[in-house]
This record gives sequence, structure tokens and C-alpha cells, in this order.
Amino acid sequence: MGAADDRATANRVAPADGSARRAGRSRAWRRIGAAVAAFAIALALLGPGMRAPFDKDAETQSAQWIVDIVKHGNWILPLDYYGYVERKPPMFYWVGSIWPWLRGGAITQTDARLPSLVAGAAVAALTMDWAAADFGAPLGWLAFAFLLGSYGFAARANVALTDMLMTLWLIGAWRAMRGSLAGASGRAGPLLAGILMGLGVLTKGPVVIVLAGLAALVFIMLERENPLKFARRGWPWAMLAIALAIGAAWYVPAFIAGRSQDWGGVFLDENFGHFMPARMGGTGEAARPAYYIVARLFGAMMPLSLLVAPLLMAGAAGGFAESKRAAVRYPAALALAVVTLFSLASAKRDDYILPAIPPLALLYAALFSGALDPATGAARLRGLIVWTIAILAPVGVIAVLLATHSGVRFAPLDAHLQSSDASYAAIFLTGLKALNPPSVAFAAATIAGGAGAIRALVRRDALGAGVGIAAICVAGSVLFAGVIRPIEANTRCLAPFVNRIEARVHGAPLYVAFNDEELAWYRGRAIPALPRAIARDGPPPGAPVFLVARPTELVRLAPPVRRALEIVLPAGVLGGNQPTLYQMRPPVATAAGIAPPALTPNGLKPGVRSGK
Repeated sequence: MGAADDRATANRVAPADGSARRAGRSRAWRRIGAAVAAFAIALALLGPGMRAPFDKDAETQSAQWIVDIVKHGNWILPLDYYGYVERKPPMFYWVGSIWPWLRGGAITQTDARLPSLVAGAAVAALTMDWAAADFGAPLGWLAFAFLLGSYGFAARANVALTDMLMTLWLIGAWRAMRGSLAGASGRAGPLLAGILMGLGVLTKGPVVIVLAGLAALVFIMLERENPLKFARRGWPWAMLAIALAIGAAWYVPAFIAGRSQDWGGVFLDENFGHFMPARMGGTGEAARPAYYIVARLFGAMMPLSLLVAPLLMAGAAGGFAESKRAAVRYPAALALAVVTLFSLASAKRDDYILPAIPPLALLYAALFSGALDPATGAARLRGLIVWTIAILAPVGVIAVLLATHSGVRFAPLDAHLQSSDASYAAIFLTGLKALNPPSVAFAAATIAGGAGAIRALVRRDALGAGVGIAAICVAGSVLFAGVIRPIEANTRCLAPFVNRIEARVHGAPLYVAFNDEELAWYRGRAIPALPRAIARDGPPPGAPVFLVARPTELVRLAPPVRRALEIVLPAGVLGGNQPTLYQMRPPVATAAGIAPPALTPNGLKPGVRSGK
């Protein structure tokens, strides 16, 4: 009888177990499908700016390192057109060389930017999945929209720089560490985290390990755990060993290959010299005040950054439900680690804020979830901020539309803006006046998003209000990153100028005042720097010698040589400090105390126009 009962029980349990397995598989497939959809949407929204001209030296030099890998096979220490070795690990350039190597042909700016685009779409998909796992699928998509609606993120998804790829490895490693930090005993998480951190080391250097370790320490402290408890476990050390072993696969050969170039000294400068201030032996490069990173991060996520006040209030006053506080602290720990480390560093660049944007997008989305108590002051402050954005954004767009079509001069253009900011504003206003499709889509999405947010606020629908704000943010981010920024970049592109130089010089000696990666990229090879003897004494009589220099670079020339320059061809692009083609002539001695015409501060002789 007992055996029969056991068989009957087994028959009853087996179908239930099978149903659970099928349900689990179904959830897994839905999760994978959502991530794939998020990746595809992100590619579509982040991709329009890929074909814009490069932005000065940083991108053009990155592209040259990819060219060197594809054409010359310098996988360990790629060189640019001037022979300068890459100072950081080359994972970005390895990834960037895959498609050009398979496709063949010339390498374009789109090829060089492809790793950042793919990495940016992957980060967006990871963020969506992260938020969905903790707060539900609707909040996952809201975090996804908040991320894509952050201009600081979208603008860096189509640049040929290493930061987006590094952010992908860091976000992936941080998610993989979650279970181990929560006390799980599995090996898969630390193994995956170690591999991803190792890839991060191969992309940006040991800073990835430092960021992950600092974030773990911050999370442990937020959870009020003893850090020594984790230090005594094996998984952190195993994870660290894996990351270091993967990084050593390149660092060891690089040290060996770069001995003749003092590459070890360059490594120390890149990883420690930039962190330390100049008075303590640092390089002093890009030194900025401690608040710089916070200020740039705040501006990069506007208007979402206004939500930082209710977020801090909810975190400090326990506004989130107890069951969700660990889910809030985990992304907060990563954002705090990024801001803290780079605020303490001497060198501070805009790109350093990038790893903090995905966790902040998740945290801002969490404010619109059921995890936030609607009766708290944080919820009321969130509502006030949403009201403000929902009203001001559409009203501002409508006001600008009316002003541009009535011929009213837009006041911000009369302010003392930087040349790039004035150019952005002019392009934006021109698009609204012409009512081109991108501008119409932006205006419609902004007005509809504001109206939707207001309607949701009236109905006390927090998620709906978040969706309305997300629509406003995505509309603005896509317009500026995908339309306005590429147009502005074209106004400064030096490719036509380089073509005119080639047609004018006709094979005569051509120099630049200092090594210029941007001009070299568009020429397809290096333009040599002016020899010191010519800069001091001028060219010898005879064949013509040409020089391309920016106004600030003319200080390299001796005053008599500078006065003998003859303007041949201005660049004719927007912005200050633009290059000009000069013909160099032997210095002329002054006669009767009358000196040759001097150059004006912009590098031109009086009465000479710089072009349109």
C-alpha cells in the first residue's frame, strides 16, 4: 500500500514539476527576447550619428591604430600615422578591426565607431534586464528609455573611444558579482565576473578592477556588513586572479615589445600619473576641481538629473520598500564608486562619467516603481519635478516654434556662447523653423510626452508619468546625438580643406607646426612636423615650402619667419583656432626701419579675409 501511495504521489508531482520547468523556460525565453529587442532598438536609436566626421585628434588617432592592426598586423602595440604607440590596452582596436578585416577596403569612421555602438546597445539591454529583474518588466523598459534619453550616454555610443566598451565589461562584471555579494555559493558568477573584468583590463587598464572593488566595498558598507567577512572568502581572490591573468596576456608581451620605447614609463603615467596631482609627481594633465565629475554627470543626464533630490531623500529616509532596498543600493554603489574615484583623481575628463550613467538611469526609474512609498516626501518631490518638466519642456518647444516662425531673434544666441554651443543652437533653431522631419518628430514627442505625463500625474499613475518624461528625454537625446551633432561636426570637418591642400601644393614640401592627427587621418598619411631649423631660420631660397598651422601654433616659428608667411588657403570652417595653409618664404630683412606686415591674432595679415 505504501508503494502504491508513493507511485500515486509521484504521478501527481511529476506534472507539476514539468509545468514549473516549462514556465521557467518560458520566462527565460521572454527575458532573452526582451533583451534582444532592447539591443535592436538601441542600435536603431544610437546609430544615426555614426557617419559624422571625427571629433579632433582623439577619434582620428583611434582609427589610425585600427588601420595599423588591419594593414600591418601590429596587434600588441599598434602605431598611429606618426609612429606613436597606443598607451592603453588595445581591446577596443582589436574589436574595431574585426569588421574592416572581414569586409576589406578602406577603413571609415563608421568602422572605427562600431565597437562603441554595439557596446552601447549591449549596455542598454543589460540595464533593461537588470531593472526588470529587480523591479519588473515595465520598470526595465523605463530604465532603458531613461538611459537612451541621457545625452551623455547617447553621444558616447558613436565615438571611436574606449569608454563605452569598458563600461560594458564593468556593468556586466558588476551584475555577475551580485549573487556572490549576497552570499550565494556558486562559482559561475565570480568566474564570469573575473572574465569580464579581465576584458575590461584589456580595454582600459586596471582601473576596471579598482572600480569594481570600490563598488563592492561601498555596497558592503551600505549593507552594514563587515568587509573582512568577504576578504576571508575565496571567490574575490579567484575573481581577481582571473582578471589579472587575462590582463597579463597582453601586458607581459607589451612590456617586452615596448622596452625600447620606455613603454613601462608610459604605463605608469597612464595609470598612476593621471590620478596623482602634479605636485605629488603626477602628469598634471586634465587637472580639474573635485566637483567637475559631479557637475558633468549632472549636465549629461538633464532633465533626469533633477530627480537626484527625491532619490537622495528616499535613500536617506527609507522611502523604498524594505524588500527593494538592496536592489536600490546595488546600482547606487557602482555610481558612487565611479563618482568618488574620478573626483579624487587629478585628471578628469568628460568620458569618465560614462559608467555612472546606467546605474543612475536605473535608480531614477526606480522612483516611478511601486517600491517607492507614495506617501513619502520623496514621492511628492518627484511629482513636483515631473510637473515642472512636463510643463516647461512642451511650453519651451512651442515658444521656440512660434519665435522662429515670427522672425523673433532668439535671445540665447545673443549670449556669449562658445562657438560649438552657438552652432548647436543655430542648427536646432534652423531645423524647427524649416520643420524638417527630425525636428517635427522631436516637437511632437516632447508635446505628447508632456501631455501624457500630466495626465498620468492627475490619475496618480507614477509609471505613466515616468513614461511621459522618458519620451521627452529620448526625443531630445536622439535629436541632438543623431542629427544636430553630426551636422555641427560637418561644419568643422577638415576633409575638404585637406583635398584643397593636395590640389594646391602639387607635391611640394608640406609640413605642420606640430603633429596633427586630424589632418593626417583625412590625408591618409602623416604630414611631417616642421623641422626645427626651418622654424628658426626659415626655408632656403628656391622651391616653395608649405606649412599648415593653427593660430596658436604659430608661436613655434621665430618672429622673422612668422612675419614672412604668406597665406595661401584658409580652412574656411567654423570654430576658432582653425588651420590655414601658408607658403613659407625666406625671412626678409627690414628696410628703412619698416617691418613686413605682422600677422593678426587669428594668424592672418591685416586685410586678408579668412574665408566664409
